[in-house]
Amino acid sequence: MIKTRADYERYLRDDLTANGLARWSFQQRFRKPEVHFLRTLRLVEHLLAQPGAVARARRSVARFRLMRLSARLGLSIPPNVFGPGLGIAHYGSIVVNSKARVGAWCRINSATNIGLGPSGVPTIGDYCYIAPGAVVYGGITVGDRVVVGANAVVGRDVPDGVTVAGVPGRVVSQSDSSSIMPDFVPVPRPTES
Repeated sequence: MIKTRADYERYLRDDLTANGLARWSFQQRFRKPEVHFLRTLRLVEHLLAQPGAVARARRSVARFRLMRLSARLGLSIPPNVFGPGLGIAHYGSIVVNSKARVGAWCRINSATNIGLGPSGVPTIGDYCYIAPGAVVYGGITVGDRVVVGANAVVGRDVPDGVTVAGVPGRVVSQSDSSSIMPDFVPVPRPTES
C-alpha cells in the first residue's frame, strides 16, 4: 500500500519495469494505455493517503480520470489491491474486486476476473501469472510464483510454485511462474537443494 512519496515512486518504477519500460514518456500514453492507466491508479492510491483539502480535490480529479480510463480500456482495477510491479499484458475486460489483495510483481492478462465468492475474496501472492480468461474467486489463498492457466476457474487454495489449470482449477504441474514471466520481470528463481 502506498503511504509515502517514496512508496509512490517505487510503485511507479516497478510498474514500468513490469511492463517492459525503462522510463515513461508522453507518447506512451497512447502506445501503452494500460501503463497510463497504472500511473493514474497509483496516483489515486498515493492521494488516498494524503490528508487535507488540496489532496482531497486532487484525489477527486484523479478518480474521475481513472474512471474514464477504466471505462475506455475495460480495466476495472480498484485502488490498493495490487502490490508494486503490476504488469498488464493487454487491456480489456479485467475485473477485480476491491477487497481482493494481490502481492507484488504479478502479471494479469485480458478477460480475467478476481472476484467475490460465498466465502469472501481471494488473496494472491507475489510473482503470480494470471493467464487470459482465468477466474479466481472466493476466500482462497493463492501462493507465491503460481501460474493460473488460461480459462482456469480457481475456487480452492493453491500452494506456492505450481501451475493450476482446468475447471475446476487443480494443480497440473510443479512449474512455477519463473518459466512464463517475461525476462524483464525479476522473478526469484527457486533454489536447488
